[in-house]
Amino acid sequence: MIRLTDLFRDLPISLKLLLSYSSVFMVTILLGGLVIYHFVRNAIEANIESELHNTTTTILSMVRTAANTSIKNHLRAVAEQNRKIIELIHSRQKEGWMTEDEAKLQARQIVLSQTIGKTGYIYCVDSFGKAPVHPNPGVQGRSFLQHKFVRDQIQMKEGYLEYEWRNPGEDHKRPKALYMTYFEPWDWIISVSSYREEFAELVKVDDFRDSILALRFGKTGYSFVLDSKANVIVHPILQDSVLDATDAQGNRFVHKIINVKRGKLTYSWKNPGEESFRDKLVIFDYIPEYDWIVASSCYLDESYAALTRVRNIVFATVIGTLLLVIPVTLVISGNILRPLKSLMNGLTSRRSGDLTVRMEVGSEDELGQLARYFNEFMNKIEGYKNKLLEEIRERSQTEEALRLSEEMFSKAFHCSPSGMIIASIRNGRVINVNESFLRFTEYSLSEVHDKSLLDPHFVMDTDTAGALLDEVRRNSRLVGRDLRYYTSSGEARSGVISAELIELWGEECMLAALEDLTDSQRLEREILHISEREHQKIGRDLHDDLCPHLIGVEVLSTVLEQKLNGRCPAEASDAAEIRKLIQDSIHKLRRLARGLCPVDLGDEEFGSSLASLGRYVEDIFGVTYHLQCDVPIVVHDPTVAGHLYYIAHEAVHNAVKHSGAENIHVSFTSENGLLELKIRDDGRGITNADSSNGMGLRIMNYRARRIGASIEIERDSRGGTSVTLKIKASDCSIDRGEGPNHQWSELRC
Repeated sequence: MIRLTDLFRDLPISLKLLLSYSSVFMVTILLGGLVIYHFVRNAIEANIESELHNTTTTILSMVRTAANTSIKNHLRAVAEQNRKIIELIHSRQKEGWMTEDEAKLQARQIVLSQTIGKTGYIYCVDSFGKAPVHPNPGVQGRSFLQHKFVRDQIQMKEGYLEYEWRNPGEDHKRPKALYMTYFEPWDWIISVSSYREEFAELVKVDDFRDSILALRFGKTGYSFVLDSKANVIVHPILQDSVLDATDAQGNRFVHKIINVKRGKLTYSWKNPGEESFRDKLVIFDYIPEYDWIVASSCYLDESYAALTRVRNIVFATVIGTLLLVIPVTLVISGNILRPLKSLMNGLTSRRSGDLTVRMEVGSEDELGQLARYFNEFMNKIEGYKNKLLEEIRERSQTEEALRLSEEMFSKAFHCSPSGMIIASIRNGRVINVNESFLRFTEYSLSEVHDKSLLDPHFVMDTDTAGALLDEVRRNSRLVGRDLRYYTSSGEARSGVISAELIELWGEECMLAALEDLTDSQRLEREILHISEREHQKIGRDLHDDLCPHLIGVEVLSTVLEQKLNGRCPAEASDAAEIRKLIQDSIHKLRRLARGLCPVDLGDEEFGSSLASLGRYVEDIFGVTYHLQCDVPIVVHDPTVAGHLYYIAHEAVHNAVKHSGAENIHVSFTSENGLLELKIRDDGRGITNADSSNGMGLRIMNYRARRIGASIEIERDSRGGTSVTLKIKASDCSIDRGEGPNHQWSELRC
């Protein structure tokens, strides 16, 4: 039996070309047509579903927007009407027709007589979170500040608000809306509230009916809206209920739509006036708060019309191509075979892909010219190959650099408010910076690019830059390092820098982020200095003005006591008691003035200053104060002494005012070259919210940074709050006291 391969092998080349080309073209076009048909079909289906889905989503948003507007307008109208009623009652009360209590009672009766929807109601709340008017008698007069929406009402006083609320006896919260208006004379925030699920009847379908009906898909596709009972809300043709509607097979497809509520469905449908059923695709979604189903639909025969045309074009192309390929193949095969037969005689076998292959030019005829052209072509190809390889290598580097550059700028440079810089670890050469860095340093990009961080008078000191690069090289990163840097004009500024070690184009580089803290630190210093000046001013005023005044009163009371001794002994005793009370007041006032304005902190033992603080706290606040110092120490640096004293002062005052402490323990010790100041109380203890929001705590941290100390503020394991500050003794310019007067280890003030 003759095999087909043997038969094909023995055929003439022209016939082989004809059969081969024809088969290849036929198979290629058919496969291409099938692929095109498949992709076009998928694209059409995806486009149909996407268009229907997007339209359904749009209608959903349209309905919700119209509903929200109706709800808001309704609640607003009721709220404003009630405010007018209350204003009228208030005006009658001002005219003397009734008392304020009678007016408020009448207003309550009118407000409480109204209902909003099925379970909504009107209530009033004042600026302190209490409910002067509420339909629930057990709620009226109580405070509701623990609820966030009440705090929002107190802040807003006017406007629309949405929240969730669970009534007593209910197991879950439900969405609720209110509109509030403010009646200032009585401090009433009049609030009209109701559950959103009860507002379906407020939705005006006419507001969006025409917009929904105007949507078309294909020639006859449309959108519609049903409720969960299959009642028609919006439909271009039908009205009433479509619960019993069936397709060509008798299936009640509407049942599936209202049961599933969200999804897509294909069914057959015949509109009134049409002769036959047509397949239809619908995408639908559900609005639970109004119990509506929004749907968009189209007919498949209209959507696939373009697909039918594509199929016909593919078949026509196959037939036309076959009719064209046959004569063209015969002509081409004849023109190719004749010169090839001559050329084959002069060609030798060459390795495939070897660009050094050259043909010998044996004649000047067409074959010789063909050989010469071939050799010239190979020379050019070889040159192109070498050039192309070089261009590919350069392009690869360029593309990699471009990719890294785009990634870098998209993620760090263009989006970061911090000053970003990339520099070589090896020599500090600046590779790139962002706009924030240029803004901080006041340099231009041309002044920064390719300049080294190690250059003198550029951004930072040479030693600082070298230490920064070394630390990143050793540890691969650094976080939150304080930095002093300079602008192009030479201005010194403060900041904090964080950096990572990265590899860029085979070179180790530093990616750093710089945050400028100059202005914030200046403001902190100004606020702190203002606070200290005010403390000192108040202390001086108390000491220099009020104290002498009280001393004068005490002298007059002494004179009065002396005058009464002989004539009225009982009154003289009262005068003596008054003088004693005045003396106690003078004593406490001096302690208070000294606490507000401590003097000579750098010239006395610091323990004595802490003891004076304790006596002031016990006199003023009545809190037991325990002081322990193992070695008396004099801090000669007035700045350091002042910051240490005010940190202790702030910690003690926080314990007295905020923690409810009854005992405060303060210790000032020295060990291994470190001074430790610790303040501990037995109060309620600091919370995370206190530690993140307290201005006093931030000022304490700022003072500690100013003198190079570390500070820890934490909840003590024994209860209360513990504040621990540590500083090197060498940073304080201290002396250790000696002599019998310094041999005290614990003092109770």
